[in-house]
Amino acid sequence: MATRQERIIFDVKRLTNFTKAVLSEPRGVVGVAIIVLFILVALGAPLMTPYDPYRDEYLAGDYASPSWLRALPGNVHLSENTVLLNESSGGFNNPAALSEWNISSSDPRAIAMYSSNVGDLKSGPGSLAIEYVRESGEATGTVEVIIEKDLDYPYVDAPKRFTANYSFLANGVEGLQEIQVQAVIVRRNHDGSVDNFALGTDKFLSSSDLWSVATELDSYSGRVKNLFPATQDPSLIIFNTTVGLSFSYRLRISIVDSDGSKNVHLVAFVDGANLRMHGNSFGWLGTDQVGRDIFSQLVYGCRISLLVGLLSAVLSVVIGLFVGVVAGYVGSLVDEFLMRFTDMLLVLPNLPLLLVLIAVLGPSMWNLILLIGVLGWMGFARVVRSQTLSLKERPFVEAAKAVGARKLYIITRHIVPNVMSLVYVTLALSVPGSIIAEAALSFLGLFDPSVMSWGRMLHDSMAISRSVEKWWWIMPPGLAIAALSLSFILIGYAIDDILNPKLRQRR
Repeated sequence: MATRQERIIFDVKRLTNFTKAVLSEPRGVVGVAIIVLFILVALGAPLMTPYDPYRDEYLAGDYASPSWLRALPGNVHLSENTVLLNESSGGFNNPAALSEWNISSSDPRAIAMYSSNVGDLKSGPGSLAIEYVRESGEATGTVEVIIEKDLDYPYVDAPKRFTANYSFLANGVEGLQEIQVQAVIVRRNHDGSVDNFALGTDKFLSSSDLWSVATELDSYSGRVKNLFPATQDPSLIIFNTTVGLSFSYRLRISIVDSDGSKNVHLVAFVDGANLRMHGNSFGWLGTDQVGRDIFSQLVYGCRISLLVGLLSAVLSVVIGLFVGVVAGYVGSLVDEFLMRFTDMLLVLPNLPLLLVLIAVLGPSMWNLILLIGVLGWMGFARVVRSQTLSLKERPFVEAAKAVGARKLYIITRHIVPNVMSLVYVTLALSVPGSIIAEAALSFLGLFDPSVMSWGRMLHDSMAISRSVEKWWWIMPPGLAIAALSLSFILIGYAIDDILNPKLRQRR
């Protein structure tokens, strides 16, 4: 008998020769090349894109076009993301950051300075500190401190959306009526006039050790929309470049001091001040309905399609192999029961049954894999049964019975190895069906809400109006599904040519 090492060497040589045979077929070469490309994309997804396909929302404006469209004639209206400050947080991280802002005070008792050890949680240490000191009996009134920074906005059209930010912390409010912080976008017009667009005013009545972060200073929020005429987009009104010449972001800090009988020593801190314009063009393939990167969805969707396709196909082939071999070799009532059960599943409409079961079990990725695999084995089982009925009458099986071999031994050592050619071909040809089944279910809305697949991309793209205009959103996942499915079909045909005696060519 061959030793374990000799068997391993033999199996490796057989696998090597089989691989060489597949790669000698032109269809096999093309199929393997396409699969290798998709595998590299799936594994290298984090290197190809820094964005999460599901969680990273509003990277740009919703329904943004691809950035490369800006290079084509007639697309000068497309804008890209623009930020007031390069730092993601807009923080005052060093004393030089103060020089980027124009700071003015209506009262010399209110002094702006840099604080190195105080900062909000997002941007870390460093902030703008405003100190206001007034002794009892001195003049009172409203003191205004304005910090302002010019915005470089180079595009013709308005951004799709804008968001303003700042953080505020006040100590020593006692003796003051209140402190108001107002975020304003300033537009200097071609005719020399200036328009101030207030985005919201927050009031601070007491001291706090916690930073207050401005909320809903967003052109999509009701708080900002209510400050502008109904049905009109605040972004289009403010960033009207046919009227406006330049823009700036301003924070107006009003210290309301009305009780002169008390001493006041206020120290207020400002941090995280920034203004972000979300453009209507972004990345390689634009963005979806909530501003997520479509290219990231395409890249990460490759993982889902490969995982669902391969695992579902393996599951269906394993079940079909087991049922077909057992039914064909054992025969009698076992064969009758298994084949009638198989026939019952064969006559059931596959897609409606999948829809019902997914709706009942829940549209998770693992439920999709389980159901696609469990409902896809019937045809293969009948083919394996037919082959098993032929094999069990062969002389080598009769010889094994004569020497006392048990059924399990004969099945595992003689029957299964002789039907493996069917397994290889069916496995390769079953993957496309599983990929398309997942895409069809996701397209119909039965997708796992925690992952992004190619089918879900098609569902989202077709859910919007005038989707034909977003061809860069629809075509890539459709072509990817077709290419990946075609690759397995080509490999399946190549394997069939090699293993099928009727198709095998003499070399």
